[in-house]
Amino acid sequence: MSINNGASGGTKRVNVIFPQEVYDTLQNLAKMQNITISQALRQAISISNLIVNAEKDEKARILIDRGGKTQELKLVR
Repeated sequence: MSINNGASGGTKRVNVIFPQEVYDTLQNLAKMQNITISQALRQAISISNLIVNAEKDEKARILIDRGGKTQELKLVR
């Protein structure tokens, strides 16, 4: 992985090599949401960060609202 400064001081350019299966998944996520692959990757990183931080706090819960029905996301390791 290589990291270079982006066009502005607030962004960074990162080149990443994915296995084909991971890239295909990322591409499908982007297509399903009509967003770019870069946006899908940023979204995945944000969600991962949310989960990691929630795991640190025993009081934190991650809830998913599906059409008015709330489900709790539980991570099992």
